[in-house]
Amino acid sequence: MLIDTDIQENNQVIEEKIIYNQNVKYHCIFSKASILSAIVKFPSKNNKMVTYQELPRTFEDEQKIDDLISTLGIHGKITLLLHHEKRLRKMGDELRYMHPFKFIGYIFSKPDLKEHMRAIFDDYFKRTNFVKDFAQTMDIYDLRNKLMPYLDDFANEVKIAVDKIKPFIDKKDWEGLLRFLINY
Repeated sequence: MLIDTDIQENNQVIEEKIIYNQNVKYHCIFSKASILSAIVKFPSKNNKMVTYQELPRTFEDEQKIDDLISTLGIHGKITLLLHHEKRLRKMGDELRYMHPFKFIGYIFSKPDLKEHMRAIFDDYFKRTNFVKDFAQTMDIYDLRNKLMPYLDDFANEVKIAVDKIKPFIDKKDWEGLLRFLINY
């Protein structure tokens, strides 16, 4: 993926780009100074529906998820900012193409990652940043009606009945969904 943007010396964005990669549209906004700089992904409107099993999540993606969640769960916010921020942001950017159910499905199907999520949610700073990014992604997929078709398969992956997960989807309570999955 090639990104072209100009950033002035005062770290303000003077150019934004929309990039297409693997049938996902990315709106890139950059700021050298901001820890909250992000790439927001938008699912393509014209994507053909594929099965949950056909949604991409490679072995390499799973290793990155494991590294990302483990590192966030183990280290404090100061260590993360000083020693891991650049690597974790890069990893997060590389995983953004993934459907959010495939992302959290992997996390909550692994007991060790589930425990790291508990640690992430115990820290306000980590929780706030994680939930913000996750909620943006879930809202986008929800607007495109790309959540409900995969709910049954997601529920099977995390081994939880659909009727226990669906109320969070209906209310668009993404933080509540994550809290429920952590505590189930």
